[in-house]
Amino acid sequence: MFLRKPKRSKPKAYVIAEAGGAEPDPKALKVRALGARGRVAERARMRIMMCASVFVFVFAALGVRLAFISFGGMGAPERYAAAPSAAAPRTEIVDRNGALLAVDVPVIALEVAGNEVWDAKEAAEQLAGVLPDIDAADLEEKLSEGRYMEVRADLTPTERKAVFDLGLPGVRFAARVKRFFPQGDLAAHVIGHDEPGKGGVMGLEKTANRYRGKEPMRASIDIRVQQILEEELAADMEKFSPEAAWGAVMDVETGEVIALASLPDFDPNAPGAVAADSRRNRATYDRYELGSAFKTFTAAAVIEEGLGRESTTYDARGSFKVADRRISDFHGENRILTLSEVVQYSSNIGAARMALELGADKQQRYLEALGLFSALPLEIAENREPDLPWQWGPVETATISYGHGIAVTPLHLLAAFSAVVNGGEYRTPHFLATTKTEQGSRVFSKETSAVMRRILRRVVTDGTASYAEADGFFPIGKTATADKKSDTGGYNTNARIASFIGAVPGYAPRYAILITYDNPQPAEGTYGYATAGWNAAPAFSRFVTRAAPLLGLAPVNESTALASFVSGEPPELRREARLATHTSANGGGGAP
Repeated sequence: MFLRKPKRSKPKAYVIAEAGGAEPDPKALKVRALGARGRVAERARMRIMMCASVFVFVFAALGVRLAFISFGGMGAPERYAAAPSAAAPRTEIVDRNGALLAVDVPVIALEVAGNEVWDAKEAAEQLAGVLPDIDAADLEEKLSEGRYMEVRADLTPTERKAVFDLGLPGVRFAARVKRFFPQGDLAAHVIGHDEPGKGGVMGLEKTANRYRGKEPMRASIDIRVQQILEEELAADMEKFSPEAAWGAVMDVETGEVIALASLPDFDPNAPGAVAADSRRNRATYDRYELGSAFKTFTAAAVIEEGLGRESTTYDARGSFKVADRRISDFHGENRILTLSEVVQYSSNIGAARMALELGADKQQRYLEALGLFSALPLEIAENREPDLPWQWGPVETATISYGHGIAVTPLHLLAAFSAVVNGGEYRTPHFLATTKTEQGSRVFSKETSAVMRRILRRVVTDGTASYAEADGFFPIGKTATADKKSDTGGYNTNARIASFIGAVPGYAPRYAILITYDNPQPAEGTYGYATAGWNAAPAFSRFVTRAAPLLGLAPVNESTALASFVSGEPPELRREARLATHTSANGGGGAP
């Protein structure tokens, strides 16, 4: 029953020496034989050594790679640069002179975890005690539901200390970044605003979404000129009670928009504090039939085609029937008018006769060349293509000649007018500053542009825009008063769009300026009138007088201006020509 287990015999090893050989060393003949346990231990030891070798190799490779990257050897090629990160800081926006328009600022937000609050009513009352703008009842209700909520997006240091001293459970202070607009409502429609989680949603703020982490975005506007423009518009909003007002200033040589305003406006720091209608950029997005300003384009096209000149006459007596429509003038001269007088006295009849001689095809070609057939390729999203007639027959040709039957944005009009007076080149308006002048597209010859400047000067001196005069700057321009389209179709003769579009200095234009009022009312001193000559033209004059020094414009005497109007060349070119002639006459030796 109790048998002894047989004793295992130990393995033995034998060494057989070769015959005739030397006697082997006994120590060398020792051979160790391993049992099963020894063989397992030996295999484990080998595995550990192999794993250790692999780990040493891997860590050595990682060390080499880390050192390589640290010294710049693994830099990504330029073409593989990552897209702007949503976490990257948004770029600052500055005006053309470096004045800050929009910037990210660090703020501290107040948050409360409702499920950690002991007494919702007490917490709400204590927070409302140090933050008076908080609705205690609303806050109590939300905290009672255990909600995690943001009580205030930004706290001042004093407010933060006051909340901290309350010692309430569940209160947290979160570091945030807030977009701040130091100019307030100034240039609001150009700058735009942002929304939490979306970034910029309009204006240059939306454009800035693509510029995260880059250098400041330099806008084309001059905030000083912008302020003057807004002040003049706001003053007339009080005086003439229009539904809205807008204006813009454009550099005719570069296409840069120096100022653009749309009233009513809003403060980008609190865009929700006003009605959505106030955030609408009427100057770049809304379309209007802008009336008699189109007579400028009609006259320039007729002159360019050789169909008329300043002294060409047109019958503006009575009325003019085109197909089934009858065209008449508002306070017409009721006589034969020259081409210059058609523009000067704003004759619908004369403009219609000119357009019919020009023909629909050529009329369309010129209007398209002036950018009036498509949306403007602006840096801001608030732009719209013109509203063109569905057919273009004789009636449309006639009415479009004086700005009825075609609806464009105000900035469309300003860019087209600039091409008429700047020497004949069309330049697309833009809202980002530029350091170089790009070549525009030729629409009219320099000679045609010079003739149009003389005609538009007569509008101010002897026509419908006498109140647009600005001493020393000899402005040129055109009034435009158009009946508003009614919601039911047709036109409302008791509502109007009153505009004045002009340029300074008139003899060598540098800036084109548009002032417009949506349905202004008669006021004291206008004798019952509410047309552009009584409201928009005087505002233009005041603006030019105030803004000229900031725009780098200096007044000149009448003889200097007159010589440039006649020659069609700016004073600088005429002065250089005189010097060149004088130098040549003296054998190249200069003045004696």
